[in-house]
Amino acid sequence: MAFIFLILLMLIVLVTVLFVWRATYSHSTEQLQSHIKTSASVVEEKVANTASVLSSNLSTLAKDFSIKQLIATAANDKKSLYSAMENFQARSETDIFWVLDAEYGQLVSSQQNSEMDEAWIAILKQPGLHWYAHKQQFYLLVAVPLKFVESSMQNNAWLVMGVLAEKLFEQKLVALTDMQVSVYHPASASVITSTFAPRLAVELSDKPIKISPSTGQLQLASENYIYGSSQLGEWRQSPVFTLLATQEARAYLSTQSLIEQLAIILSVAALLALITAILMSRTITQPLEDLIAIAKNISHGHYVKQLPQSNTKEVVTLTAAINDMQNGIIEREKEINQLAFFDELTGLPNRIQFSQHINASIDNRIAKKLIVLAMDVDRFKEINDTMSHQKGDQLLQLIAQRLATYDGNKPFFARLGGDEFGIVFNDCEDEQVHVIAKSIVALFEQPFAVGELNLDIDVSIGVAVYPDHATTEQGLLQCADIAMYSCKEQHFRYALFHPDLNKYSVLRLRLMSELKGALTAGQLKLYYQPKLTIQDNKIDTAECLIRWIHPEHGFIAPDDFIPLAEQTGAIRYVTHWALNAACAQLKLWQLKQLNISLAVNISALDLVDMQLPVYIAALLKKYDLSAYLLTLEVTEGAVMGNPENALQALNTLRNMGVILSIDDFGTGFSSMAQLKKMPVQELKIDKAFVLDLAKNKDDQIMVKTLVSLAQNLSLQTVAEGVEDLATLQFLQSINCTKAQGYYLSKALPAEQFEVWYHNFYQVKS
Repeated sequence: MAFIFLILLMLIVLVTVLFVWRATYSHSTEQLQSHIKTSASVVEEKVANTASVLSSNLSTLAKDFSIKQLIATAANDKKSLYSAMENFQARSETDIFWVLDAEYGQLVSSQQNSEMDEAWIAILKQPGLHWYAHKQQFYLLVAVPLKFVESSMQNNAWLVMGVLAEKLFEQKLVALTDMQVSVYHPASASVITSTFAPRLAVELSDKPIKISPSTGQLQLASENYIYGSSQLGEWRQSPVFTLLATQEARAYLSTQSLIEQLAIILSVAALLALITAILMSRTITQPLEDLIAIAKNISHGHYVKQLPQSNTKEVVTLTAAINDMQNGIIEREKEINQLAFFDELTGLPNRIQFSQHINASIDNRIAKKLIVLAMDVDRFKEINDTMSHQKGDQLLQLIAQRLATYDGNKPFFARLGGDEFGIVFNDCEDEQVHVIAKSIVALFEQPFAVGELNLDIDVSIGVAVYPDHATTEQGLLQCADIAMYSCKEQHFRYALFHPDLNKYSVLRLRLMSELKGALTAGQLKLYYQPKLTIQDNKIDTAECLIRWIHPEHGFIAPDDFIPLAEQTGAIRYVTHWALNAACAQLKLWQLKQLNISLAVNISALDLVDMQLPVYIAALLKKYDLSAYLLTLEVTEGAVMGNPENALQALNTLRNMGVILSIDDFGTGFSSMAQLKKMPVQELKIDKAFVLDLAKNKDDQIMVKTLVSLAQNLSLQTVAEGVEDLATLQFLQSINCTKAQGYYLSKALPAEQFEVWYHNFYQVKS
């Protein structure tokens, strides 16, 4: 009987071991497949997040006024565009870029002889992840269209950037997924990148790899590996797959160890006592079945808080192993969530979670008023370049810690990328907007201790309000960004979005792109304002003033387009046009016996352009004019900005015989020592001192002092802004040389100026 019980017990032991082995092996296989699937999702999400962040950064860059300006003028200045893209590439930690025009022609690129054309853009416009090969290196590419006018249906350029595949698949990813990760292209049977050791990666590229929903096996360096695959975008319009591999022995290590332990325990139990074995079989089978059911639930993502209790050591061991497995999976999911939704450097939520928070607040109607702030650290690139990127990262961490000290009404902080942070306030009132913005600015009043330095940090904050400015997450971020860049331009600490800011940007972009065309189309005209030689009561000089009569926008003031021309470098074309038009008019008036000289304004950029004297000499020769008939007016700020080059240019022009005049004198910060060195013949007193000269004693003292200074330096003086007889009489009393202003005449077209000129001398006679 005992023998029969022993046989039965052995059969039970064998059946139990076999059952547990099959169930555990099946579970381990399912768990391995689940782990491969989860790891593939992690890899795909990491790559997709990288592509999403890069796409978002490129979209923001595509709306940036400065980059549009550089692209618009790239035909003449590719170097500046390349430098701007290179800086952006460094900030966004990318490895390759292109800028294409509307016809897909390459404007600038970080790579020479690299193909990037309309066919590639057509591929990149399709959804999904896209890979690109160049010089045996593979890149993850993102393309974003750029429009000079956001409302336009036409794309004016394309921004394309890529991240080196090797940077996306580092050993940190191996530690996170606990698997070796490779990227494989079946069509070319090539391994794009791999976390395997170089020797194994080379061997992997020679192995036949089967892409299927189930797992596969292969042998590398005499080791058996189990791998699974998942599609990860395309290369040349054919799919690219992620291969996730682990050693087979490691994959089933827990199963083998568990079976060995269970077999030993059951065998020992069978030898000790038949009755005990029978009783133990009853106490083991049910808990094991429960554990198998729990293991299957865990494989489907359903976790349990309490595992079955047992006094049997075997069951306790198995329970502990399953509990450890469940805890390990939970911890990895937490790490995956942290990687996907939080910024690794600062610990703050990232752009993805920031967008989700805004969308959730809007969708769930959590907030009646939603205030979104886009905050950018001023001069952060300078800090990075001066102190190192490590110190820059430390500063970003300190900023995140400083933001955490905010004790207001529960803000949501996030790092959007680079040195840009996002802040959301829910359920706020209109009158709180400025209070909130000022309270955030106040956080940066104290310096930041970075290493041995105390840095005073300024920030620029753009504010947008839901639903006043936009009703979508993208719209709110765009409005906040527009306000932030407006804030930077005007050197404010914060700015609230206003629709005019966006329209103003569009108008500026249009004017920049149309200015050169306006010169050739004849939209720009010279108007002439006379200057009276006071003692002789003669008109022998007039100032040339540019007027732009736009076919759509009408009259455009010089203050609206001259600064744009200076920013883009187009001011040289404007100056050359004005000088040519002035010389042509001088010659025409000479032929009409109208003896007058003309004054033309030049900018700081013109002043240091040593080709300007050559151009003026050519004009004087072309129109057969004496140099003294041409006066060049330049502001004192332009001269003082670069005194050495300015003096060289001024001396060259003076030696040619051209008359030189300092414009708007008295409004800048002139150095008397520099003024003494300048080869100028005339000082032009700014109208700010002249408009109220007849009544204002302080202005009278200032003008009298400036005239006396000019006389002592043997310089003539011109007072602009003369609008009444009393002012003219005062200027005559202090021996000011010339007067200019509305009292004499406003600026007139050439034909009207001739009529006024003849009428002036008829009245005089």
